[in-house]
Amino acid sequence: MKPAKKILKKTIDPDEQALATNPAGKRTPRRLRRAAEIVAAARETFLDKGFEKASVSEIAAKVGVVEGLLYSYFPTKRDLLNEVLGGMYEPLISEIEDGFSRLKGLRSRLRFLIWRHLRVYVEDPGLSRLVLHEVRTRPEYFNSALHDLHVRYTAFLMRTVRDAIASGELQKDTDGEMIRGMVYGGIEHRMWGVLYGRDTVDVEVAADRFTDMVLRGIQPAGEPEVVSVAVAPVASSREDIERRLERLEKLVAAGSAPVAAPVASSRKKTS
Repeated sequence: MKPAKKILKKTIDPDEQALATNPAGKRTPRRLRRAAEIVAAARETFLDKGFEKASVSEIAAKVGVVEGLLYSYFPTKRDLLNEVLGGMYEPLISEIEDGFSRLKGLRSRLRFLIWRHLRVYVEDPGLSRLVLHEVRTRPEYFNSALHDLHVRYTAFLMRTVRDAIASGELQKDTDGEMIRGMVYGGIEHRMWGVLYGRDTVDVEVAADRFTDMVLRGIQPAGEPEVVSVAVAPVASSREDIERRLERLEKLVAAGSAPVAAPVASSRKKTS
């Protein structure tokens, strides 16, 4: 009699089992933990290789799941990137909102926003490079979730400009979009060397200088001082000059010409 064959039971991954029973992806505690692990692995991979060169299979391998399972959490690699960058923007926006709500006036608000943006480049250069090089340069950027996040992020500056116009600190025709470009575009160029380790910046000093520079460019200038200067009439022609000289000669000959005060008497003595 032949011995009975040993039946081997296949070990089922709990995530795969959950996917089979919950294909819609209900946000269970286990799925939330797994999603966080995937995002962390994706962040590491994107920072190491960039978005284009990073592969979903590599990210899945870091987490220890099959590639198909990862797609049940994030349908595309772009969705995964949005989740990574959202993890940077959302806390940053919340922090700015909290600090901004306590400030009044154009200078204090502008200085705070510039200071916080400078810190982004210093504290998280890897993600800053990723955003500038591989996200904002893409044609689909303006219809992306990241663009919406960036609009929310820069909305504090636009509100600063609107409030300054309402209070009279800025002229009514001030172009808010141009100021936004000056601030964020200017900082981007200034911090380029920092992103690649070729330069260092004192954030406090840079924030003060940048704020002063922007304010000098956007605030209305004071009324110019008007200086009155007496100008002697200028002869209009050669003939006019000759007539004046002829008249002066006649006065001298008649002994009635006005005598000019000595030049020395009109000057202060110097010691």
